[in-house]
Amino acid sequence: MGRHALIVVPLFLFIAATHSPGDLRGQIRGTLKGTVTDAVTGAPLANTNVYLSSTTIGTNTGEDGTYVLTSVPQGAFQVVASRVGHRVASRLIHVSGPDTLRADFRLEPVTLQGEEVQVLAHVNKEWRRLLASFRNAFLGDGENAPGCTILNPEVLDFRMEKGTSILIASTDSVLRIENQALGYRLFARLGVFEWDVDADQGRFVLYPRFEPFTSQDSTGLARSRSNRLRSYSGSLKHFLASLAAGTLDREHFLVSSGTLANLRSGASHPLTPDAFTLLPVPGQSLWQLTFENWLRVDYRGEETRWKSYIGLSGKTAVFDDAGNLVDPLCLEVIGDWTKYRVADMLPID
Repeated sequence: MGRHALIVVPLFLFIAATHSPGDLRGQIRGTLKGTVTDAVTGAPLANTNVYLSSTTIGTNTGEDGTYVLTSVPQGAFQVVASRVGHRVASRLIHVSGPDTLRADFRLEPVTLQGEEVQVLAHVNKEWRRLLASFRNAFLGDGENAPGCTILNPEVLDFRMEKGTSILIASTDSVLRIENQALGYRLFARLGVFEWDVDADQGRFVLYPRFEPFTSQDSTGLARSRSNRLRSYSGSLKHFLASLAAGTLDREHFLVSSGTLANLRSGASHPLTPDAFTLLPVPGQSLWQLTFENWLRVDYRGEETRWKSYIGLSGKTAVFDDAGNLVDPLCLEVIGDWTKYRVADMLPID
């Protein structure tokens, strides 16, 4: 049986590369501004990190709690406010042109873990065992995973849900992740992590900010670019972008429809782009996708052969031209796509 996973990574996707290089060039860009305050006292919160999830676009609030983000590309984005000692907050925005949007945040204070607890956890054998399970589920087992490192695992707390094999992970801190294969550092707040380690399935919510390596030589840059392209090619994002552009055949995707049992046994019928119900969202650069039963997506790239399955969790899936899902929970994903997780993520910009 193939893997069965529902993986949530705001902004939009589950695992994988986002825009291919150059997608955002020449766009008319907007501005986002707002204020971050403490939800209890109402005081402005300085030095709060405000960023567009899954991008390199971000800034810190000033002493008065205000921030401004300029050159925001067109599209839908999850804007995140993250500060130590407060719960992370986010909201969805849609940028359609050179407008100025506003997003204010009121952050709930939380009690931080004591340093002593973290130190004791770090040397605990059970904690180390659970950390290994977390790494496997979180980073995935694609080709980039061996070059991806969680730099501060000691900030993580783990527990097993009673009577199950479900691992629950949490942290009040920002996870720092270094991806040597793709040439990025990630600074991420973990929203939810629930994973059945026996079945290798589950879900997690992540709010990542990307920072590219600045000290790579020409050889390192070329290697990173090659790895990024490989991560994008054949991914769920690549499939959705090809669907929006009407280029499934040219991009080497073959789509079949049927029940999940029949698709796995090989009984199915091929679909063409015309068989999908794909409608534009009025006034936005988004698409609505609906289909019956399940879809099997076969990718036949030059070096890659993937077979994955997707089903709708609700009535429709909404995504932008680049294949970014607005609500990752709208799709259930099974098969080869589930191997590729945080170690294969790329920023939208």
